[in-house]
Order: sequence, then C-alpha cells, then structure tokens
Amino acid sequence: MDECAKEFEDTETYLKTAEEYIGMAYPLPEYNMVVLPPSFPYGGMENPVTTFLTPTLLVGDKSQTHVIYHEISHSWTGNLVTNSNW
Repeated sequence: MDECAKEFEDTETYLKTAEEYIGMAYPLPEYNMVVLPPSFPYGGMENPVTTFLTPTLLVGDKSQTHVIYHEISHSWTGNLVTNSNW
C-alpha cells in the first residue's frame, strides 16, 4: 500500500493540471485507482470513477505514472463525451 501511495502521490496534481488545460473542474464526483494482480492484461483501464492499474507500473521511480494522465483523459473524453452522445 505504501509503495502505491508513493508511486501515485502526484495524481492530484495531474488532475489539477488537466482541469487547467481543459478549463473545467473534474466532472466526476471522485477519482480512484485500484492496482490489480499481475494477471491484469492492461497498463490501465478507466471507468467512470475508478481506474484499474497493473502492478507493473510500480517501478519505484514514477517513470510509468504517465499512464495516470492517459486514463484521466479517458475519463473526460471517453466516459463523458461518448456516453452523453449515445
């Protein structure tokens, strides 16, 4: 748990940066992350309020945390824009 907290401690900053770039507050009520077992076949998979992550992102130097940016962007462009236009 401590390893995950340290690796992803900048997530709030990522969200604030995305809000500034997009020009609006994060539109979902919360943002959660769950690190799944090694058998999870993807780097990350966003869902409306929870991103599932592979433990292979826990390398100890935050070099793989770009996946969080990627999944946060899906939360805006995939889970909101697409669903609202169905």
